[in-house]
Amino acid sequence: MMREENFSTPQRQSSAGILLIFSGVLYKLFRMFWALLFYFLLKQPSEIPLAYVSTGFAVVLLGIVLYSYFSYRNFQFHIDYGKEEFILRKGVLSSDLIAIPFDKIQQVNSERGILERIIGVYSLVIDTAGSAAKEVKIKAINRKDAEALSEILLSGKEDKDVAAMESQQEQTKEAYVWEYRLSLATLLKIGLSSNFFRGIGLILAFFSTIFNELNNVFKEEKDMFLEEAGKVALPSGSAFFYASLFLILLLFSILITVAEVFIKYYNLNLKQTKERLLLEMGLRTNTKVGLQPRRVQILGITTNPIQRKLDLYEAKISLASSSRNKKKKSKVTIPGLTGEAAFRVKNFLYNKREEESIASYQPHIVDFFRRINLSLIPLILSLIIPFALPEVTFREWGILSALYFVMISGYNFLSYKALKLEFTEDFLVKSYGVWDKTTQTTELYKLQAISVKRPFWYRRRGLVNLIFHTAGGDISFRAVDEEVLVFMNYSLYKVESSRFSWM
Repeated sequence: MMREENFSTPQRQSSAGILLIFSGVLYKLFRMFWALLFYFLLKQPSEIPLAYVSTGFAVVLLGIVLYSYFSYRNFQFHIDYGKEEFILRKGVLSSDLIAIPFDKIQQVNSERGILERIIGVYSLVIDTAGSAAKEVKIKAINRKDAEALSEILLSGKEDKDVAAMESQQEQTKEAYVWEYRLSLATLLKIGLSSNFFRGIGLILAFFSTIFNELNNVFKEEKDMFLEEAGKVALPSGSAFFYASLFLILLLFSILITVAEVFIKYYNLNLKQTKERLLLEMGLRTNTKVGLQPRRVQILGITTNPIQRKLDLYEAKISLASSSRNKKKKSKVTIPGLTGEAAFRVKNFLYNKREEESIASYQPHIVDFFRRINLSLIPLILSLIIPFALPEVTFREWGILSALYFVMISGYNFLSYKALKLEFTEDFLVKSYGVWDKTTQTTELYKLQAISVKRPFWYRRRGLVNLIFHTAGGDISFRAVDEEVLVFMNYSLYKVESSRFSWM
């Protein structure tokens, strides 16, 4: 099939898309029915002949093959230059027509999973903002077409053929302002200095999921196992045993965190051109992202004491996205930046604007006591422990409760003291964090709305809660003096008077 170089006529994705659709559907079915498949492999029930199971499995495979083929045949896309829209038609049993104006396209990212790399194709993901249109994904497209289509959709200009774009891309390669690569040693430092307590949560969640799935299939066997397990004497009251168990979990969590960092950010390469930041990273799924300053809603820079000593900073960029998918798609994380690289990223995204603070606010002390009250809820609920576990005395519970209260009070006080809200001439800046300290920055003209809430117990003290809404997420600040409302009016003025556009 002949292909128009500028995508002005409807065309299909690469025929390799059939294999990608097939593998995707098969994987989803496996995730849904893996416990049942595991049951058949272990139990081999005689009441269900193997021939019936094999026939059913073959019918399912044939159905997936047919679905994949017709999904590929009915998937067509092109560009309507007259209306400046990207047009997509897809569907098997029903036809779905999607038309996305150029000015609604927020991001065009290319992704390569393991299967895509083997086949030699790319997946192109088109994300929109402020639109009811669904996310569009072209599963199989060659590199040349992916780069050409991405450039057309992001530039929004007419009659840009492939030859001209290839010339521009060659010029861009020579016009990199600066480039930053993440080494294997830096990846290891990130993994070892990250929040590895999250790894413990992943371990517990994994085994909890496995237990729940197997519990539904092997209910009788579970009861027998618990009956036998109850006869086994387990070590109790052994501090060494529980300390060893904690250290083992901690070690595994560190290994999981390091592995997760390597898989997500392997071969991270960040480049700055005249118009955008180009980011490529990932081992299992290789992702390419182009970041334009006007589309960035919030920039967060995070580090902790260990990472600061290692000169490591993490940039988290929130992009405009549709409200339904904001949490899922609108954040791009760039870890392992040096202080200089993080400074360059901020300078590029905000056009080298350095401004002094014209007003700074911290929350009222009532916010600290609110945190303490919330922290007391688990302590109150834990009163049931001495009654439910006779081996735990009220004295032991009291000691543990006192330790918990001291630790949580100290943490909440440090968290309260770290909170700060600043206004400059063009920016809103929020600082927070006890261990991982974060500074969030957004341009005032990109605010979509400001919510001011005042609970009745705030009125006497003259306090308000604020929520600054952007297309990439919200920035909230609690229990601040009502004098800040002057800057609410100033912020809305900056929104109305700005000549810049972020869409």
